[in-house]
Amino acid sequence: MTRTSLLLAALATVTVAGPAAAQIAAYPGQPYIGDPMADRLRYRLEVQRLSAAEQAALARQFATEARLRALEIEAARQPEPYIRLERPLRSPAEEREARERATASREAVAAGVGQIDDWLARTPR
Repeated sequence: MTRTSLLLAALATVTVAGPAAAQIAAYPGQPYIGDPMADRLRYRLEVQRLSAAEQAALARQFATEARLRALEIEAARQPEPYIRLERPLRSPAEEREARERATASREAVAAGVGQIDDWLARTPR
């Protein structure tokens, strides 16, 4: 190839490639630098992010203060006084009756369970 043909080929390539490159748009999701709408969006997102971080910090502070206040209240409580009973809650006769009722109840339950056990242990027909 001659020098002239190489020069013509390079010139043709540059001539065709120039307009073709101009027609290719940037990726639609990427705003170009200096886009005022993109700058506003970035600013709004940053403000929202900072606001969310501030609210989370405030919530943590309130939770800590609430736990601290609950501990202070619990620490300030007076201990419950020891109450000594001068007499028993039931008389000896009442205690005896309560024991007899409890014994009768246990025996009734045991008898009922025994019937079930006997029924389960029967020979199959």
